[in-house]
Amino acid sequence: MKTAAVIGAGSMLGRQLIQRLHELGVETLTVGRGPGDDIRFDLLDTTVAVPGNLGADVVFHCAAGFAGDSDEGLRENFALNAASAIAAGDLVRQLGASVLVYAGSASSDPALDSAHFTSYGLTKAIAEQLLQWTMKRQGGRFCSLRFTQLYDTDGRCCHHQPWFGRIIAYASRGLDMRMPPSLGVRNLLHVQDAADLMIRSAQAEIRGDLPITHPQSLTWQQVADIAYDVFGLGGRQVDAPEKSPFRPVHFADGRPAFDLLGLSPTIGMRDGIKMIKSAGTAPAFGPMDIT
Repeated sequence: MKTAAVIGAGSMLGRQLIQRLHELGVETLTVGRGPGDDIRFDLLDTTVAVPGNLGADVVFHCAAGFAGDSDEGLRENFALNAASAIAAGDLVRQLGASVLVYAGSASSDPALDSAHFTSYGLTKAIAEQLLQWTMKRQGGRFCSLRFTQLYDTDGRCCHHQPWFGRIIAYASRGLDMRMPPSLGVRNLLHVQDAADLMIRSAQAEIRGDLPITHPQSLTWQQVADIAYDVFGLGGRQVDAPEKSPFRPVHFADGRPAFDLLGLSPTIGMRDGIKMIKSAGTAPAFGPMDIT
């Protein structure tokens, strides 16, 4: 892999992926809506035009829409995630890439109950099918890594992981935080591990959909206990039994995928929170309150 194109280069995962690729000496092309991107591409566009002098060996697709499950949200997610896969496949063809690696979602797992199989997960699954079909027709290889909940060191994850953001905000200030009870665990993966796994899947002869689940699953209360311990400023998480509990969520076993890839996540929750403390980025986390 000499050159890689990253769709969604400005996203949390896209930025981390570009950084890791540069560390490996891989040239990158940024693909997105930013004025400085090498290739202009909006998920709502039906076509894409690649300058004739640009090419890539691999395309990494990290862009997505995260609307809700209302009628309007379903339409938005379908346009941003599913329908956009047609233009993404055309981008791959124009770049002459033979490999497409997709940042999929654990939300696409059909084993999820109706409360957790959202329009986001549905439309991401449709995108996988379209992209796999497209790459097969183009004689290339497609792989989707179905990630669980991603978090980062800089606080960009808070929009999608508000409870993680809230935990860091309270623990880093030494404040008590009221939390609903947990009926099940959550599974969080640091974005650096996610980027490394995407790169490995491009290097290995891996095809299809792989569930990527961190070996360490924790309740939100356990995450909070780790955060308070790491920051060491006092405060604690306090039970709030009057609040609706966190419901259980099914997470597929990630070990077979790690065996195929020959790589497992290296950043545990304590390590990840230590990275936030060391970087001094805790003020970027929040919100302080979630209704």
